[in-house]
Amino acid sequence: MQKQKGFIQILLLALILLVVFGVGGYYYVTNREKTSVPVNTNIVSEYQTDYQKAANDAPTIVSASDLNTVSADLDATDLDQIDTELKNLAADSSF
Repeated sequence: MQKQKGFIQILLLALILLVVFGVGGYYYVTNREKTSVPVNTNIVSEYQTDYQKAANDAPTIVSASDLNTVSADLDATDLDQIDTELKNLAADSSF
């Protein structure tokens, strides 16, 4: 049998591509910017700036403990207050 030539070059090329994509992926993940919710200036809303502020202040989830903290905060949300506000809004918008 003849000795196969060129196999090591394929392995080296695969290793180089793996390193390049690994470094590029790491750079992308660590340097991507936080997206913001665009404020629509055509809609007059007293809550528009509150929405933007809430979007900017939203915590970034990095680990499972962060997710557990956010979940606990959501579980502690007073839904009765939200329901009351929604009922008031519905009553105000009725004809």
